[in-house]
Parts: sequence; C-alpha cells; structure tokens
Amino acid sequence: MKDRFCSLIILGPGAPRAFKLHLSRGAIAILILAFVLAFLAAVAVGYTYPQAINDSKRAELEAENRALRLEASNAAIGIQRLNLKLETLEETSRRIDQLAKSQ
Repeated sequence: MKDRFCSLIILGPGAPRAFKLHLSRGAIAILILAFVLAFLAAVAVGYTYPQAINDSKRAELEAENRALRLEASNAAIGIQRLNLKLETLEETSRRIDQLAKSQ
C-alpha cells in the first residue's frame, strides 16, 4: 500500500455518506504539475490572441479602411481610363498601318 501524504474527507449537507480521498506524494505532484501546465497554457493563450480594440482605435481603423477603399476605387477608375486610351491608341495604330500599307 502506498504511503498516504494527506487525506481529504468531504461531507455534503444532507449527504448520507462522506467522500474520502487519500492522496500520495506522487498524486499531489501530478496535480500540481497539471495546475502549473494549465496556468502556463492560459498565459500563452492570453498573449497569443490580440487584445480588444477600443473605440478610438476602431474608428481609426474604419477611417483607414474607407481611405483604402476610396484609393482602390480611384485606381480602378484610372485603370479603366487607361484601357480606353490604350484602345484608342491601338485603333489609331491600326489605321496608320492600313494607310501605310495602302500606299
């Protein structure tokens, strides 16, 4: 039989029996180790996930997002204009080629 390091007796209000728990040194060491590992895991998760963003930071992020969306839409419009200019230049180039070949 293992050496008992401590005994714990739990009595519930109105319970007909007492719950007896006998712990050895090894069992206590395992419980302490499990507690320390769980605590370290909780700390690691706390540092891994980002912190909550307050209202001023949220407003700043929303303003940046709006500015980036506006910039992206302006860039898309600029690309469309450049495509139209490119098409007109290509058409002009084709006409010049046809004129050069016909002479």
